[in-house]
Amino acid sequence: MQRGVVWEEVIIMLPDHVNLILLSATVPNTKEFASWVGRTKKKDIYVISTPKRPVPLEFYLWANKKTFKIVDANGKFLTQGSLSPAPTLQGLMLDGKTHLNRS
Repeated sequence: MQRGVVWEEVIIMLPDHVNLILLSATVPNTKEFASWVGRTKKKDIYVISTPKRPVPLEFYLWANKKTFKIVDANGKFLTQGSLSPAPTLQGLMLDGKTHLNRS
């Protein structure tokens, strides 16, 4: 079951006296979602959005008990330098260890 289905059920089943404040940086259809919540809960919904990201989005890789930043706050892939995961990943593959989490 996907998370969206679970959240839909939670929102539908909430008692009327429960107010919602929803925060997300990843909902692409904010106004459509807000409209659905408003119709479902029979309440006025207000959407406040901004293109500014207060906390930069960065991506990290965990390999061989080490953390490597692979995408910086500007969305740039980091493939070089002393903190590059490449040597660690190559070492894992050469050792026959494929301990990469695929969840």
